[in-house]
Amino acid sequence: MAQLLAYCGLDCAECDARKATLNDDQALRAATAARWSAEFHFPFTAEMINCTGCREPGAKIGHCAECELRSCGEAKALAHCGLCAEFPGCAKIAGFIKDLPQAKANLEAARRGA
Repeated sequence: MAQLLAYCGLDCAECDARKATLNDDQALRAATAARWSAEFHFPFTAEMINCTGCREPGAKIGHCAECELRSCGEAKALAHCGLCAEFPGCAKIAGFIKDLPQAKANLEAARRGA
């Protein structure tokens, strides 16, 4: 499957919330909620696991709907943060990608390919 890059550099095509939403897969929603609850120390429920992808029309999972990176990218009409003149020094993205090396690598690769 082709990469579906979010503003932050995460690949929405690989996200289990998106997969569960597109396939209406209740078991994957429940498994994702349990895994994310343990990983992020937040009480996710299966009902919360609905998202079509950051830059795609439709449902957004809570943290993605409220994401400051998404809001900023939309306001600047950019496809992703890697295309911003402030990347990677912007405080918003720098804090995010320091803990997510794959997101940083995705943004850097997309920036080179632009």
